Amino acid sequence: MSRRRHLGTVYESYPAKDFQSKIVVFIFKLVTMAVSCLIWAGIFYMSLAIVNFLRVNLLEKEEMSLRALFESDGGQWTFWGMSILICVYILLSKIGSRKKSDRSKEVRSKSIYEINQQ
Repeated sequence: MSRRRHLGTVYESYPAKDFQSKIVVFIFKLVTMAVSCLIWAGIFYMSLAIVNFLRVNLLEKEEMSLRALFESDGGQWTFWGMSILICVYILLSKIGSRKKSDRSKEVRSKSIYEINQQ
């Protein structure tokens, strides 16, 4: 539950502001998931090309199209499984949140200017 801190008669924190910040963080995470999955698709496409090259040259098997490799059971499981893991990781991470870190709670060291002022 949000706490109300006031500076005179102006409130700094209120429920609508908390809801807005949660929605903004959620939308940011959705955009981050989309971009991360697109990057993963590019990496997966390149790795399929490498697998196909090694398959032809080392194992001396016939060449398959990248689409056929992607549509195989192993390709589908790998692509969608890793996409789901990326999305879960981003949803559970603290990316986009504006909470203060534990380090900021520690006593900070004084700068040279602050030391000289005393």
